[in-house]
Amino acid sequence: MKTTLFTTVAAFAGLVLANPIAYTGEALRSSIIEERQDGGTQDYGQTFGACQRLERKFPRLVAYPNAPLYRFQQDQFWSQTCRLAPSCVFQPRSAQHVAEALKIIVATNTQFAVRSGGHMPNPGANNVNNGVLIGMDGLNVTKLSTVGGVEVAQVGPGLRWTQVYDWIAPQGKLVNGGRYSPVGVGGLLLGGGLSYFGSENGWASNLVQQYELVTANSSILYVTKESYPDLFWALRGGSTNFGIVTRYDLKTFPLVDVWAGFVNTDAANIPKLLDATAQFIAPRTGGSLDPKAAIDVTVFFNATSRLFSSTTSVFYNASVSTAPPALVNFTKIPTTSPITARKRTYVDFETETEYSGNRNFRQLFRAASQKSTPAVVKFGYDIFKSKTQTLRPIPGLILSFVYQPLTVDLLRQSRRNGGDAINLDPADGPIMGLIINAAWNNAADDAYVNAWCKDFLDTVDARGRTAGYYYDFIFLNDAANGQKVLSKYGKGASLPRLRRIAQRYDPQTVFQRLDGGSFKVSTQ
Repeated sequence: MKTTLFTTVAAFAGLVLANPIAYTGEALRSSIIEERQDGGTQDYGQTFGACQRLERKFPRLVAYPNAPLYRFQQDQFWSQTCRLAPSCVFQPRSAQHVAEALKIIVATNTQFAVRSGGHMPNPGANNVNNGVLIGMDGLNVTKLSTVGGVEVAQVGPGLRWTQVYDWIAPQGKLVNGGRYSPVGVGGLLLGGGLSYFGSENGWASNLVQQYELVTANSSILYVTKESYPDLFWALRGGSTNFGIVTRYDLKTFPLVDVWAGFVNTDAANIPKLLDATAQFIAPRTGGSLDPKAAIDVTVFFNATSRLFSSTTSVFYNASVSTAPPALVNFTKIPTTSPITARKRTYVDFETETEYSGNRNFRQLFRAASQKSTPAVVKFGYDIFKSKTQTLRPIPGLILSFVYQPLTVDLLRQSRRNGGDAINLDPADGPIMGLIINAAWNNAADDAYVNAWCKDFLDTVDARGRTAGYYYDFIFLNDAANGQKVLSKYGKGASLPRLRRIAQRYDPQTVFQRLDGGSFKVSTQ
């Protein structure tokens, strides 16, 4: 078995659960008053009572501040902005555990948060101050099964995609999962999810065949298109509004070798990269018309060195030994390091993405969309380059401007594979997803960095509106707090339906009032 960060984490989690006396108990609860990150104090009061009840019910699965299990849970967040101060952490190991815990949380009217992989950097999206953090690491099933005659991979929300791929690939199969190996299963699938197989299969969530879901009243439902068609539709992109998913059953497909890797360039050659990207998305002739081809283009700005650079993932889902015509232009760009694209196993390619798991920075995402045209590629970079010149010095700041093509094939396949709450019209495609990611060191710079990123994408949006390229869609997995994601689904038609479904399965509004999350139907 390959030894990675994730196997080490899993082993540590098992050690903690096997030795509860060493990690919980009165010795670790010095006070129900704890210093907050903002320098004030929190009165745990009623919340601490919920933690005590959880501990009595699950003595091996609850931990308090300063306990190793508590610190382990806090260390799983990708962004330092999400390391808040929950009163206690609860690490369930089954859907029944989650159901019993929800009874206590609801009865005590306690704030809570649910973390899968912890990659969403929005404060409050997957952690909580003065509440219960439910860390899903113990829900890590990997099993092949069938649903309605379709072979599925049953995977738990506590897994990262690297663990899923390492498990399923030796069996000659694969799933429509995340592109970056450290990302968690649960959050990606609830937001829709982009994969390298999007043009062949749709969003990552479009191949979910069944959800094991714990609802607000602690019922455990097995949600398929036939059993609960409304919930099934809503869970495909509808986020954390309907319950806690404790297992995903994903349709499998045969594994083949791929041609894939990364192309790294310096500032002088970014124009050539943008030309290759424009050619890839060109109507009638572009490489994006080949459903086996995918790219992810990132332009970086290092605020310390004041230098630009870029990295681009190029991917082709076929066992070819040389660059396919769809991607050959990217191999002609002068690079700062050897191009890693080659014929290889999918798992080998995914190991290259582990760099994206660095947990030492404060992070943010913000997303927007335009029509996928060469003009958008060019003016997006022009605005990025111009805006970075006005940045004040920010310690450690690295900005990443990302182009994510959403092809017509992706939009068609999302409908052919059962549809979803996102419900983008293929007639509107292709679409270019645009993301700004920032990584920096100090909390004192949070407001400035957030404001700069908002201003940047607002400027891009404004240019797109003027030119007729703006498209009113925000991809949830890369969206910031405050962005109105759900209201844009289905050109506005999805949100009323999502609200009705949430009311039907959560009439007491537990997942609106008590569960933090970033994108709630009640606030969109």
